[in-house]
Amino acid sequence: MTATERTRPVAVDTVVTGEWIITLNPDREIYRDGAIAIAGGVIAEVGKRDAILAKYQPATLIDEPRSIVIPGLVNGHRHLLCCAKGAMPEGGQTLSALRQFIYPSFAALTEDDMAIYARHAAAEMIRFGTTLFEEPGCNHLDAVLEALAASGIRARTGPWTWDQAGPAGADGLPDWLAMDADAALERLREGIHAVRKFGHPRILDAVTIEGVGTCSDALNRGAADLAREYDSLFVLHKSTSQAEVELELRVFGERPVAHMDTIGALHDRVLLNHMTSLDEHDVEVIRASGARISQNPTSALKLAKGTTQTGKWKELAAAGVPMALGTDAENVSNHTDICRAMQLAALLPRDATRDPNAISAEQALEMATLGGATALRMQDQVGSLEPGKQADIVVFDTDNFDLRPLHNPVANIVYGSTGHSVDTVLIGGEIVLRHKALTSLDEQALRRDVEAINRRVLGEIGIAPLPQWPIR
Repeated sequence: MTATERTRPVAVDTVVTGEWIITLNPDREIYRDGAIAIAGGVIAEVGKRDAILAKYQPATLIDEPRSIVIPGLVNGHRHLLCCAKGAMPEGGQTLSALRQFIYPSFAALTEDDMAIYARHAAAEMIRFGTTLFEEPGCNHLDAVLEALAASGIRARTGPWTWDQAGPAGADGLPDWLAMDADAALERLREGIHAVRKFGHPRILDAVTIEGVGTCSDALNRGAADLAREYDSLFVLHKSTSQAEVELELRVFGERPVAHMDTIGALHDRVLLNHMTSLDEHDVEVIRASGARISQNPTSALKLAKGTTQTGKWKELAAAGVPMALGTDAENVSNHTDICRAMQLAALLPRDATRDPNAISAEQALEMATLGGATALRMQDQVGSLEPGKQADIVVFDTDNFDLRPLHNPVANIVYGSTGHSVDTVLIGGEIVLRHKALTSLDEQALRRDVEAINRRVLGEIGIAPLPQWPIR
């Protein structure tokens, strides 16, 4: 090799530069005036801007020298089966809202509806910086897989499943996907096979049941066993409110987390959604089991779940429980912006415990990135910016009031930003958002199509979502 050949820049696909590169690597290094080299969809190197540009020759240069660059955001709980944004009647709490509005809305969605909903949800998440999400159970799985693949987003998903034989009983549940535990477990197994047969490298399977008092012990235990058998992820809604806890205490004589442990349904391949009503024993059981959590602060607040009274977020973090942040769905968060979830995840535990150090800005950002990837059991692939990992990258435009003046990029992202500051998103090195415009989806058409579906479904279930104030 000649001297010229030794000094010739290495060809790579893309280089991304930024004023601040927040890596979330094992040493939690932050590069000021940094850059990331990407080859074959994988991060080749992260370092100082001048050194990276001298060493590598990119086919595409994303040169944003005033930006903040972070790993792709992870949404640990985002329904694709969902309801009309802003249409849920005011005053509902978890158990009543599910049976009176949410489940009937789900039941009305067709295969074509689900395909449109999935593309729309992916578009919104990408626009706000989410590169990976966990979908806690959808209908018409084949149509959803096609839609997600077209969007470029990374996901875990499976089929909506319940046996309507849980402690809350079947009263008020729609006659929709009703089946016994054996049929439900077969549906879950078929869902795993369907995702794996589809064979998309960015879409992984999950064992998804509803929970919230709708599923029998046999289904819970069987689903947990399936996750182990297939090395998958068992996902369900649990301890979503004090009402659910009191219900299980009456029926089983123990709290939801303890009961899952008793029946052998709690282990390190379990993702528990919401978890807003816990006690100290619950925290220890979760820690010892290796289970993981997605906390969803906006939906917890809207549905008055009691997250600041009965949540144990400080204690869970101190115990080292892997935690993701989620936004739930349009009907209970009215957004899919993980930046907004980050702010609440940092601030609500402080007020709840009157401890300004309960959750730090760094912990909140970690939950939104590497913590979320860990909760979804994908931390070996994504969640941080380091060589060998998939190039899931978010670039924030800082030329706005949210992020300037800029002294501490972690504090500004967690406390001051929203997803509207996201400028560019890469998933597996593919540019899926550039200068706030989606590269593969028509967001205007998707919004129009979703609104038409919403109006039809609301008419079918008899909901007229209007303000309480008079309309002239």
